[in-house]
Amino acid sequence: QCGGDLHAQVVTAPTGVGLRLGVTGAAPRALALLVIGAPQQAPVQLPGSQCLLPVERRVVLYEVTTLTGSARFAFRVPPVLPITFDCQAVILARTPTGPVATSTDVVRLTGV
Repeated sequence: QCGGDLHAQVVTAPTGVGLRLGVTGAAPRALALLVIGAPQQAPVQLPGSQCLLPVERRVVLYEVTTLTGSARFAFRVPPVLPITFDCQAVILARTPTGPVATSTDVVRLTGV
């Protein structure tokens, strides 16, 4: 991780299983992209930083971080077993020297 922390919680509701993810410690008022997919064979270095993106993009959700650098995401997990996927947030922020992309740690969901 080099641009915040990603936390996950699996929740069960009458409509099925869902996943809540929260980003903390990111740049304030920045664009947070939640990248969902499988592990990449070779992680991609993000522009403007030494941060890496090891998740191969299949789905991307977005939010704007708060003034304290947090963001929240939630979605239902498809009832397909077995299932394994990774989630990582990429934070796109403006700095005095130009745009910078940083990333959180990776959270892996595995269901059998």
